[in-house]
Amino acid sequence: MSNARFALENAIMNAWNTADDIELLADAVLNEELTTDEIANALIGLKQLHGMRAKKTFDIFEELIEAGDIQ
Repeated sequence: MSNARFALENAIMNAWNTADDIELLADAVLNEELTTDEIANALIGLKQLHGMRAKKTFDIFEELIEAGDIQ
């Protein structure tokens, strides 16, 4: 398995971290540990992180296509 294929697999698995982050935030909200502003900031941050994870995954995917490792 090439390094890029391993990186793609790793990036896909890391995408699941967003679900863990949402669960952590939900627990804090349900326990009334956060203000409305803190919740909003956390959601904005989660959106940004998820976008970064998705971009990294797609960049690796494109690299594999260009190398001919994926068709």
